[in-house]
Order: sequence, then structure tokens, then C-alpha cells
Amino acid sequence: MNHFSACCLLFLLTLLNPGASAQRLTLSGKVEDGATGKPLPGAGLSVLSVGAGTTTNDSGRYVLDLPRGSYLIQISAVGYKTALERVVLNADRSITFRLQSRTIDLDEVQVKDRREDQNVEDVRMGRVQIDVQQLKKLPMVLGEPDILKALVLQAGVTTAGEGAGGFNVRGGRTDQNLVLLDGAPLFNTSHLLGFYTNVSPDVVQDINLYKGTFSAQYGGRTSSLLLMTTRPGNADAWRVSGGISPISGRVVVDGPIAKKLTLLAGGRIAFPSWVLQLFPQRTTARESRAFFYDGNFKLQFTPNATNTISLSGYRSQDRFKFPGDTLYGWQSNVASVRWSSLLTRNLQLNVTGLYSGYQFSVDGQRASYEFDLTAAIRHREVKADLYYTLRDRHRIQVGLNGISYQVQKGNIEPVGDASSINPKRLEPENAREGGAYLHTEWTLTPSLTLQAGLRYSAYALVGPRTIYRYEAGVVPSRETITDSTLYGSGQTVKTYGGWEPRLGLRFQFGPATSLKLNYSRMRQYLQLISNTTAITPVDFWKASDPFVPAQVADQYSVGIFQNLADNAVELSLEGYYKTIDNLVEYRNGATLLLNETLETDLLKARGRAYGLEFSLAKNRGRLTGQLNYVYARSLVAVQTPFSELLVNRGEWYPSNFDKPHNLNVQARLAMKYKWTFVANFVYSTGIPATYPDGQYVFDNQPTLNYSRRNADRVPAYHRLDVSFSKDTRLTAAQTRYGIWTLGVYNVYARKNPYSIYFTRVFSSTRSYRLAIFGMFIPSITYNFYF
Repeated sequence: MNHFSACCLLFLLTLLNPGASAQRLTLSGKVEDGATGKPLPGAGLSVLSVGAGTTTNDSGRYVLDLPRGSYLIQISAVGYKTALERVVLNADRSITFRLQSRTIDLDEVQVKDRREDQNVEDVRMGRVQIDVQQLKKLPMVLGEPDILKALVLQAGVTTAGEGAGGFNVRGGRTDQNLVLLDGAPLFNTSHLLGFYTNVSPDVVQDINLYKGTFSAQYGGRTSSLLLMTTRPGNADAWRVSGGISPISGRVVVDGPIAKKLTLLAGGRIAFPSWVLQLFPQRTTARESRAFFYDGNFKLQFTPNATNTISLSGYRSQDRFKFPGDTLYGWQSNVASVRWSSLLTRNLQLNVTGLYSGYQFSVDGQRASYEFDLTAAIRHREVKADLYYTLRDRHRIQVGLNGISYQVQKGNIEPVGDASSINPKRLEPENAREGGAYLHTEWTLTPSLTLQAGLRYSAYALVGPRTIYRYEAGVVPSRETITDSTLYGSGQTVKTYGGWEPRLGLRFQFGPATSLKLNYSRMRQYLQLISNTTAITPVDFWKASDPFVPAQVADQYSVGIFQNLADNAVELSLEGYYKTIDNLVEYRNGATLLLNETLETDLLKARGRAYGLEFSLAKNRGRLTGQLNYVYARSLVAVQTPFSELLVNRGEWYPSNFDKPHNLNVQARLAMKYKWTFVANFVYSTGIPATYPDGQYVFDNQPTLNYSRRNADRVPAYHRLDVSFSKDTRLTAAQTRYGIWTLGVYNVYARKNPYSIYFTRVFSSTRSYRLAIFGMFIPSITYNFYF
């Protein structure tokens, strides 16, 4: 990997031409959104009198080398008003240019890409960008603005059910999504057992989801990439924003600490227990108790126009108590530090250090059985990336990264002298992962753009670790252990690795139509162990080992994109096919928690997913909205030489997230007096379920028989939500204002089944239907800015 990176770096440096600028002066700086301070990558700067020009890089920075003199500079970006600025250059100068949005519609609620023609122009497919400010006007359960709930309204993004943690992309599992906050991975994305995203939208600047091919810069997951970037503090003045909903309060403060140093700090605290008291009598929700909080900060130091140093941190904490005597808790801690330097006008270097830790705990409080159960994962990473622009139409990116993992699969300790629980500590898993990549995007002709990348990743599981050997030819179990090998600290136990090519082509037919082809291969070395459909507090992470190989996924996709009426209407049709090797499945009756021989209850499987995604969006006018329809399948087949361990006789069967039909419709109406009406309708096929198909007598007791996994389905899911939002701004330039949102979730009180389960009652079998929300839920939310 070092040799590969050195070759790439040498190649880039030989392309540089340090001459020609020695007798010139340097004009550098940034181009930003005039309202939000957000950097604008790809903005163009033209020096009108001499015909020189450049574009801003991914951080919104630019560098121009010009002779001493006075110049008229034109600054432009898609979606913004073109600006003309007179600059007198008699010494090196740093200037920040701020552009104003071309149109500001206070009443429009949009979830769309940043640029109006992005869906046609971008070589990548399956990209979704969320408008953070408009997100707060969408109707959400209990009025809490939520990032993931907005994402699942998009084509190809689903969830296992109402209140389920995580999200599924194109038939993938929740742990196959790489979720990054300022570059650091989040190993849990939910508050309140899945009802809310654990990152507040108040502190986030950009939200980008890539469902298909993404840059070779990223690896480690096989399904999707979700990038969330916190915004820097305002460099001009202190600002305060926040909001209050029925279950939480939020506040963000940001501004300049010194001339070149800014701070953003935000927090959210929730108080959902009083809402749970409003549920009907004798329900689980009414007797439960919950609490959570999260907080973010970001320090950004800009010593000059070519260097930026940022430090960001995040922490969240949850507590949830079901009726009875068990308290669940989980927490995340994330930190990242980044140095970004514009070495020359064409070459940028980013160096980043990352830490992410996640831990869950279960406190058993039953008399004489008090215990404390914990599990955790820790991720430490260092990475370096070089971005080089040969010219405006050709960009190259190379980089290296190294990761250290420490995984604790579970420890249990008795609490108090009277507890009868025996302590147990599983061996921790230690692993290392490294990667090197080369990525390029090249506009070959006005109608043909190529995006290509090649990544090599290497993984090693290291000691201390005990590896068991099992008797050949028989089903592995604790009873069939024949030997064991103890590996010392740092000793290599097992390695995996390989190439991960990425390829994208865009053929453009005129200014408003394009055809795109994408291919990607990705590898994943961590797995979330869970045999439930939705994420639960007792799921834990596991590193690949000799029995659990790395997952390998190949995805092929093709799409056609058409814009109409000057980009006011967007049409797209995407098709994809994905295969995954080395999926983790589970034996019937598997014991997962605190299992020292976990590999005996795990099965290796193959996966495949395919689908068609149709999207229609209207982005301008009083009435706007979008319609997404998806037909998709996600299937699994278990691979094992032992017939007694086969699931559904080794045939393909629906995965836990297989939902063939999905329809999302969103309508937005701009009304008088700054009111906005929004309506969402959601329909999807019910998730797979396993129902009993017979019964037998065991030990003189009738017992239900389950022989076909996921052969049945719960009833279809559908729901209507509406909201009215009032923006108190009188002008677009007003900085102190509020947004009131009145919403109703599940308007017609549909009792959508989350699951259906069966039990024996005396001599008969009874089924029970569990619905998370069986009523309509009104809410009122106030967001303020000053």
C-alpha cells in the first residue's frame, strides 16, 4: 500500500509546474453561500480583463496568480446570482466572496439535490441530498425534525418498520451502510430504540446519501454511504438557533471566538416519558420510561486563505426502561481533527485523525439477579488525501488510511453480593484495516464523462485470541471442539483483502438528458450480529475471523435522467443488480449473546438484490413535490455442507428487509402569508415473517413448528401525514425569525402491524398483532433563529 501511494503521489507532483508564478501576486480565498456561510465547491471565478480564471475546490477555496493591478472578477455558481467584484492587487491578498441564492422561496419545502441539473450532470447515480433547513417543515412523528425519516421517503431507502433503528438501502442490511459524521463512523444511528436519528439537523451543514457507486476514497461497507458534515461557526457574528417539540428541546450557538477562530456548539435533550403516559392504559409504551441527549461542537481555525484546521466532537446517551426490571442504555462518542491545506492552486492536502466509540449496557434489576451487561466497539483512524486538478475537466484524488478496531462482544458482571449471576467475559477482538486508492473524474467530451477509481484494502485480525478447531465432517458445536490455538498479542490470526474497482460513465444527450452506467465492488470486515429485523440495544459488532470471512459485494446499475421545463421537472429511472458473498445468517434457535463459540451458530450465506426505481419531482411553482415508486427484491441463500443446517432447503428466500413494492408521494403547497402545506403518503409491501406451519408434541406438550423462514408477510404498510408551517420572516434578508409547524402523523389512524406473533393458550394457537402507533399523533414544533 505504501508503494502504491508513493507512486500516485510522485505522478501528481511531476505534473506540477512551479514556474511562471514567481513574479506574480496571489489572490486566494473562499466562495461561500451569502446566507449560510456554506462553502461552494465548483464555483467559477473569471478575471474579465485578462481572460484568466479558475474554479473552487471541494472546500470552496480558490487561488489565482495575477500580475500587480486592478481587476474585475466575475464569480458564479449554479443556483446563485452572478457577482462582479473589483479587486486591487498590489500585494498577496485573501478575499472571501459571498454569493446570494438566485431565488429564495420562503414557503417551498424541498428534499432535492443542491444543483437544479445535478441529476443530469453528475456522473454518479443514486445520490440524495437533503435540504437541512426545509427538513424542519416536514411532518414527522411528534414533530421532531429527523434526518433518517426524510431519507426513507426517497427511492430505494426503506426501514424495517415504524420505530425501527437504522435504514436499508437497495435491499442491504443496516450494518452495510457507512454512516460518517465529519468523517468518523457512527455505529448506531438512532435514539429512542429507532424512533429518531441520533444527530440533530440543527448542527448539520450537508447530508448526502450515495445508494450506488461512490468514490474509491471510501470503503468498509457494502451497501451505501451517508455523509453528514457539521457546519462551521459563523465568522461574522454570534447566532443562536434551536427549537422545541413535544419531546425535546434544541439549541445551537455559533460565532467568532477570535478573528480567525470560530465555534459551533449545540445540544438536544429529550423528555419523552410524559408523552408515553398519554398512551392507552395497560400498554407497554405507557409503562415505559425513556431519556436521551446529544451534543456537538466544532472549532475551526483559518490562519490564512490556504489552510484550515478543524476539531469536532459528538456525544449521545440513551436510557430506555421497559415495564419490569431491565434498563437499557447506549452511548456514542466521536471526535475528528482535520488539517486542510491548499499547497498550490491545483493541489490540496487533507490529513484527518478520527475516533469513534459505541457502547451499550443492560442493567438487570430483578431481585437476586442483578447484573450489568456491556458490549462495545472502538474505531481509531488516520487518513491523508491529495486532490489534484489538472484542469477544470480533469481531477485526480489519491489517499491512504489506516484503522485500528477493538471489539468487545460482551461482558456480564453481577451487581451486589446477593446476585446469583455468574460473571463472564468474552475475549475482545482486535483488528487492523488499511487502504490506498486512486480516483479520477474526467470530462472527456461535453457529452461523455468518466469517473473511475481503484481501491485496495487489507485487513488483519490480531491477537490475543483463541481459535477453536472442530471435528471434520460433523456439525460444529461446543461438543465437537478438538483443539484450540492461542495467538499472542499482536500476532496475526487471519487476513483478508483485495481490489475494489469503481467505474461510472455518463453519456449526455443534449442539456437535459443523460444515460449513466455504474459498477462498484466493495468489501466489509465488520458485521452487526442480530437475528431480529430491527436493531435492538443488545446487538453487537463482530470482526471477521477464520469462520466469518469478509463480505464482498458487486453492484451494477444503469439509469436514464431527463429534466423538463428548464429543470423544473425531474424524471429518472434507475435499475440495479447486486450480489453479496459471505453474508452472516443464523441457525434456527441460535444463541448469540455471550456465546464463546459464536461461530457454531452462524451460517455463511449469499445475497442478491435487484430493482427498478422511478422518480418524478416538480421543483418550482406553488405546488411542488415528488413521487417515488420502487420495485425491489432482496434474497438470501444459506451455504453449508450440512443438510440439517440448511434454511428453506438451501433455496433463495426473502431477506428480513425484502419489500417488493414501495410508493412515496410528497406534495407541497405554498400558501398565502408564508404558510406551507405538506402531505406525505407512504405505502410498502409488508416485511417477511415466519409463521408456524404445524405443531408437534414434545415432552407431552404441544409445540409450534416453524420450518420455512420468511415464507409469509405481515400486512402492507401505509400512512398519511400532513403539516402546516408558518414562516415569520417578512423579507428574505431577515435574520431573526421563527418557523411554526403543526403536524399530524398517521392521519387516518392506521394500525400498521410491526409484527405478528403466535403463542399457545391451553389447547389452541392464538396470533397477536403488534402495532407501534395505532392512532393519529398531532404535534406542534417551533424553530427559532436569531
